[in-house]
Amino acid sequence: EMIAILDSLKRIRANSVSFQVRSRCDAMYKSSYEPWSSDLVAQRGMEPGYDPLEFVVAEGHKRGIEVHAWINPYRFESVNYQWSGLPGDYRATNPDWILTYPNTTNSILNPGLPAVRLQIQKIVAEIVKNYDVDGIIFDDYFYVSGTTDAMDDAQYKLYNPDKLSRGDWRRQNVNKMVRDVRDTIKSVKPWVKFGISPAGVAASDPNVAKKYDVPPCPGSD
Repeated sequence: EMIAILDSLKRIRANSVSFQVRSRCDAMYKSSYEPWSSDLVAQRGMEPGYDPLEFVVAEGHKRGIEVHAWINPYRFESVNYQWSGLPGDYRATNPDWILTYPNTTNSILNPGLPAVRLQIQKIVAEIVKNYDVDGIIFDDYFYVSGTTDAMDDAQYKLYNPDKLSRGDWRRQNVNKMVRDVRDTIKSVKPWVKFGISPAGVAASDPNVAKKYDVPPCPGSD
């Protein structure tokens, strides 16, 4: 099936493909940090018998197609507690890492924790070091809508030396993660690209644009 996909991309002269390798703190590659994905095997953590990322990189490059590893840095569960008792259950090993959203059944890693940001760095570094990927691309790099003050109040008080508002503090946490991952990639293989797929919120307010030293969105006056 993957050969057919790559052949079809070659026919339409596509020059790159984004292959999702980490969707819910799991792996479509041999990881030292997280279990094999249940999207690949019958049960999370089972050995698949081959390495999908290795395969896609090799076959993509045969066809002149760049392979970019697609990662969801924060997403942990799409159904709360779905990994209970299974490998890679951060709720059991690092319960403070998890932000749970009862109304949406989503849970993510807590961006306000330095340990979480470091874990993401390590995961990306391993991929870049062990695989001949041409790029790393992020999705779901943000807090989930509906994050309440109570959910990250402890981290806000503990890790906010700049005394930022909660909104700016959360934005700073995401900015730190993105910056640190970028620096990690460039330190391992400077030629590997790094990008983020969802569009950012446009700086439609000139005052906000000035605050973050970016050009205002055209037509925002």
